Amino acid sequence: MRVISKLPLLVMSVILLTGCWNRVEINDIAIVTAIGLDLVEGDKIRLSLQVALPSKLGPAVGGSNSGKSTIVISETGRTVSEAYRNIQGKLPRRIFFSQSRVLLVSEDLAKKGVSHIIDFHTRYAEPRINSFIMFTKGRASKILKSMPRFESASAEEMKELAKQDLGMKIYVRDFLNMLLTDGLEPFAPQFSLKPLEVKTKDKSGEIQALNGIAVFKKDKLAGWMDPVETRGLLWIRNEMKAGIITVNVPKEKGGGYVSMEIVRAEAKLVPAIKHGTLRMTVKITSEFSVIENDSKLKLFETKIIEDIQEKVENEIKDRLQLVVNKAQNDFRSDIFGFGQTVYRKYPKQWNTRYKKNWEQEFAQLDVSIDSKAFIRRIGLIK
Repeated sequence: MRVISKLPLLVMSVILLTGCWNRVEINDIAIVTAIGLDLVEGDKIRLSLQVALPSKLGPAVGGSNSGKSTIVISETGRTVSEAYRNIQGKLPRRIFFSQSRVLLVSEDLAKKGVSHIIDFHTRYAEPRINSFIMFTKGRASKILKSMPRFESASAEEMKELAKQDLGMKIYVRDFLNMLLTDGLEPFAPQFSLKPLEVKTKDKSGEIQALNGIAVFKKDKLAGWMDPVETRGLLWIRNEMKAGIITVNVPKEKGGGYVSMEIVRAEAKLVPAIKHGTLRMTVKITSEFSVIENDSKLKLFETKIIEDIQEKVENEIKDRLQLVVNKAQNDFRSDIFGFGQTVYRKYPKQWNTRYKKNWEQEFAQLDVSIDSKAFIRRIGLIK
């Protein structure tokens, strides 16, 4: 009797486990690996999708591929979703966004504003908010069509470059958070094509490269920072993880250069309100290891090391002051999050005085750099 009483439950379980009713076979989908957006005539958006060819995907052999593993398909529309539907209308497979890891936006489109792009990428269910977002001065479609050198698809190379600790790594969700956060303006990596070899104009020898950052005011592109300025931003935001500092040795001391690798870098933002005036101090503490000595300096001498440390401190201070001045004077964009720091320490003053007029307050903010550098290792060679 107990077996019979359980029979209906067993039958229902079998029925429920018969399969996935909404399953989509891989042969029925077009897998998107990267998304590119450009502005075209008539203020329309050109959506370019890099779509994988499954039969050609796989690791690159000997640094190259026997054939293209992706194709780029594009269409235009008044909105991103309209362009997407226009592409779908000429594809025999359903567009599948969930494997896309890169969103690349052109300069012309970014200047008009990107909030609607972020809206589509976060509101529509398929695109991933943990995709890397990047911007380019040229056409996004051109970069998507570029031939990869080390991976099977250019999107894979773009993703791997973004993951390096040599530049900014910004996801779509990070960009959205910056758009929604008071006291912090958005920024993201700049992407471009560079020659494989220096001092050459051979277009066939180009490779993808990170080339600084795009700086925004609200959702509109305000301008660009080069790689040196970007390193300064990393330092201030306490995101410096790897890098090389080289100091020049004066000719009267033998000339040459000493290069050091960053072992540890730490930044602390300290706001202070005194006599009604807001000031910001950026405290930087860095540790280094000497990796190359192209000079006649005897690094085992304490006085020599102290002199080099002072030079490094000044180098860091000058670099950080440069990026602060550019953000304040050229862009009036608080990409450092100074406003956030003020809010955390002085929430009442932020809400009653600074928040409503932070753009002007930031541009006039007195920022001082306090840099301390320590050389921990000089190597074995004397």
